[in-house]
Amino acid sequence: MNKHSQQNKTFFTKWNMDLRESRFKRIIELLVGEKPGKILDVGCSSGDFVAGFADLGWEPFGLEISNQKVAEAKKKGVNCQVGDVSEELPFKDNTFKAIIAGEIIEHLVDTDAFIKELHRILKKDGVVIITTPNLASLENRVRLLFGKYPRWVDYKIESYGHVRSYTPKALKRHLTDNGFKVEAHTGNFIPPLSQEIGDDVKWPWLAKTGKIFPSLAMDIIMKARKP
Repeated sequence: MNKHSQQNKTFFTKWNMDLRESRFKRIIELLVGEKPGKILDVGCSSGDFVAGFADLGWEPFGLEISNQKVAEAKKKGVNCQVGDVSEELPFKDNTFKAIIAGEIIEHLVDTDAFIKELHRILKKDGVVIITTPNLASLENRVRLLFGKYPRWVDYKIESYGHVRSYTPKALKRHLTDNGFKVEAHTGNFIPPLSQEIGDDVKWPWLAKTGKIFPSLAMDIIMKARKP
C-alpha cells in the first residue's frame, strides 16, 4: 500500500456517512426502474447505505479499505471485502448490475484505471452512479471570482485527500471516453452563499435547488450505463 492509499485508509476509517445528505436520496431515485441484482457500493464505509437496498430486492456488496469498516458492514448483511480502489478491484468481469462510487474518484490519482475497472466488473446494460464534489459549483465560481481557493479542492493530501477535481462536462467526457453512456446528471444542493452557512442536512429544502440547477450544485451526481 503506497503512502497516498495509507492516508486514505486513515481518513476513511474515521469517516462515517450521514444518510440525511440529499445525494443518497438522488442515488436511490436514479436506480428506480432498474431490475435488481448485485449492487456494489465502492467505499461503503460501515455499509449503512447499501444494506438498505436489500429491502428493495438487491443483493448488497461492499468494498472498503478499512478492515474495521468491512467488519461493521458484514454485521449488516453486506457481502463486503477489503480492497484498495487505487488497485485492481477484487471482483470478476461482468459481476454487478449496479455500482455506486460515492465521493471516491476525487481521492484517486489514476482515475482512468478506476473507471476502466468499474466498466470491467459491471454487467452489460448495468449502471454506475458516481458522486464527486463539483469544481464548477456556484459557491466555487463565487470564491474564484474573489480570488479564494475552491471548496473541496486540496493542495495538500493530508486534509481531505482530494487529488482530482471534476466539472460535470469533464466527468461526462471521462465516462464516455471509457465506454459508458451517460444517462442522467443531477445535483445535491446549492448553499446560500457558502456551505458553512447551511447545507442539505441543516436545511433539507435546499435539496430542491440541486435538482433544478444541477450544474451549480456542490456535488455532481451522474448515472452512466455500460452498453
